[in-house]
Amino acid sequence: MTGSYRAHSMRWCLESTADGGRSLERVPLVHMPFRIGRSLGLELTLPSQSVSKHHAEFENEDEALRLRDLKSTNGTFVNRKRVSEALVREGDIIHFAGFEFRLSRQATEISSGGDTPERGTLSLTNVELSRQFIGGTRELGELLSKENATAVFQPVVSLTDGSIQGYEVLGRGLHEELPHSPAGLFRIAETTEREAELSRLFREKSVELAERATCKFPLLFLNTHPKELGQPELTDSLRRMRKRVPHIPLALEIHEGALAEPQVIAELKKHLEELSIGLAFDDFGIGERFLQLAEVPPDYLKFDISFVKGLVDASEPKRRLLSMLMAAARDVGAQAIAEGVETAREAEVVKMMDFDLAQGYFYSKPVTLEEVEEIGTDTLARTSEQEIPVFGDPPKT
Repeated sequence: MTGSYRAHSMRWCLESTADGGRSLERVPLVHMPFRIGRSLGLELTLPSQSVSKHHAEFENEDEALRLRDLKSTNGTFVNRKRVSEALVREGDIIHFAGFEFRLSRQATEISSGGDTPERGTLSLTNVELSRQFIGGTRELGELLSKENATAVFQPVVSLTDGSIQGYEVLGRGLHEELPHSPAGLFRIAETTEREAELSRLFREKSVELAERATCKFPLLFLNTHPKELGQPELTDSLRRMRKRVPHIPLALEIHEGALAEPQVIAELKKHLEELSIGLAFDDFGIGERFLQLAEVPPDYLKFDISFVKGLVDASEPKRRLLSMLMAAARDVGAQAIAEGVETAREAEVVKMMDFDLAQGYFYSKPVTLEEVEEIGTDTLARTSEQEIPVFGDPPKT
């Protein structure tokens, strides 16, 4: 057999930001030991007086790498702790003096012709222990692979009688070395472009909990991340979820900014209609897309918390503007939802402004499935000025 073939394998790389953080460079760790320093002829040369001539080196060790400092003057750091020697793994943040790298593994092609990249010199601006890379990428990989996540439920109530009309399902992480909040986890996911994967995991955990619930859900609002839109994985995941909970009414929340791509949203809505899943625009009103509502009419419009916060003392022009937006919502057949209601006065105002539904700490903080089964579809209406949510303490402002 002659010629060459190409197969795929995983190769260790050092990733570093360049151009002020606008781009990413990858240096493959091809030759072992892989040596780093200021001297020419090394596997990686860093041309800076802060880097020692022979600064550090990597060696293979099972499924990891061993990093050894070569008695450098300004030190070698792993996850911002100075080390003389350490076992390092994917996602670790490594500094040689002030040069910052992240250790990764990348799929690469191997040719039977023996092609291998040549060693080279990488020049970067020296920034003292810079923080372009966020820690926790390795732990996030563990969270995703082990599906180490859960979900909580926040009631969405009727402003007519206070009954629970649905629940927004919010993902939470369970990795002991990572934040539990989705905001913190998505910040880490963004550094390795795994936002869509994390978003799908949260939805799947939401449906998994709903599937085993003993109570009857009136409606579940499920979240998406903007990176998922237009990707076939999104509709595939929705089909799987619909098969798991064919009896539960569902609505998919997408950010209002997605209206900038009406064709993508129109295609998504077709799939949602086939699956009997409603469409909700989240954070509505913080952008300038409300004129595009008629192109892809949603079933629900969730007005951003910034609108609710300003309503109590809002000027007459602002209230008239909101009334226009409410009229636009009704013209396209959408129910208007006020987000972030925290006080009795705010609840009164959004009811006066003819919102259909509301959610926020005034009614309830996000709760576990067990608490949902205790609540059922009980009324959460408030008639007094007491600003205490049903469960837990209100958020501190």
